[in-house]
Amino acid sequence: MPSIVKVLGNEVDITTANTVGNASLVRIYATNESVVTVGSTGSFTMPAGSVTFVEKATTDTLTASNTAVAVAVSYKA
Repeated sequence: MPSIVKVLGNEVDITTANTVGNASLVRIYATNESVVTVGSTGSFTMPAGSVTFVEKATTDTLTASNTAVAVAVSYKA
């Protein structure tokens, strides 16, 4: 995953399904331990305080079972 990213918007809460501005690359920050579901493709667990990047289809939604925020990003060129 990239160590340098370009932020393309503002963070949004993903405790309800959200496309994060129809982004294809998203940075997720789990403020508490969260199970994150990506569209209908699967799910994974994020430890509290962790950050991960997810590539997804623009129409896929992200949903977290606990407090997590996401922001659209791109690879820094």
